Amino acid sequence: MKCTTTKSLHSKFRVFSILGLLTYLYLAPTVMAEEVLSDEWKFNASVNMWGAGIGGESATGGDIDIDFSDIIDNMDFSLMGSFGVNKGKWGFLTDVIYMDLDDDDDVALDPVLTLTDVGIKAWIVTPIATYRVMQSDQLSLDLLAGARYLYMKADLAIDPLPRATESGSVIDGIVGIRGKVYLNERWYMPFHLDVGGGDTDSTWQAFTAVGYKFNSFDLIGGYRYLDWDFDDDDKGGGTFNDLNVSGPIIGVKFEF
Repeated sequence: MKCTTTKSLHSKFRVFSILGLLTYLYLAPTVMAEEVLSDEWKFNASVNMWGAGIGGESATGGDIDIDFSDIIDNMDFSLMGSFGVNKGKWGFLTDVIYMDLDDDDDVALDPVLTLTDVGIKAWIVTPIATYRVMQSDQLSLDLLAGARYLYMKADLAIDPLPRATESGSVIDGIVGIRGKVYLNERWYMPFHLDVGGGDTDSTWQAFTAVGYKFNSFDLIGGYRYLDWDFDDDDKGGGTFNDLNVSGPIIGVKFEF
C-alpha cells in the first residue's frame, strides 16, 4: 500500500469520458435496420474477476492508493457478478461486488505517524431498470435508471494514534446509458455509463470492453471505473473525500 499527496485528476477524467462517449453516440449511424426484440423472458448471469485497485482521498487530505497486487496478497474473500432479465424493450439487472481484505504492512505516513494495519470490507450493489431506445445490426442502446448502494467498514491502525474503526452506508440514485457496438456475428463492444447522487455529493461509473460470443457463453474483457465524491455533510464524509475502485475486468456471461 502506498499513500501520496498529489492532486487527483478524477474530475477531469470524468468530464472527458462523458464527452467522448456522447460524441461517439452523436456520430454513430442514424439509419439502421431495426431488429425484432423477443417478447419472451430471457435471463442472463455473469461471474467476473476484477483486477481493481482502490484509490481516493481521505478526510484528512491524504491520497489513498492500494494497487491490485496488494489487494490480491491480502484478500480474504471476494464476490463479483450480476443477474438480469429481459423482455421486449425492458430489462432489469443487479450487479453485486463484495470485498474483504486486510493489509498489515507498515507504511510511513510522515516522520511521526505509521500506518500499521488496514482492513476494508465493502458491499457495492447496483440494481437498475433499462429500456431499449435503439436496436440495429450495428448498435443497441438502452437508457437506465436505478440506485447504487455502498457499505464500507474501514479499520485503521496508525501508530501512535488510537485504532479507528469507521463504517457506514450510502445510497445514490443513478441514470445513464448502456449498450453494445456489434463488430460482427461474434465480436462486440459493450459499454456502460451512469451518474447520480443522493447520500453522496456524486457518484459515477464507466465501463467499456470487448466481448466474444461462444455457442454457450460470452467471454468479456475490459476496464471498469467506479467513483464516489463525498463532502463533510455526506454519510462517509468523515472518512473519505473521494473514493474510487478501478481496473481491468474479465468475465463470463451466460444467457438462458
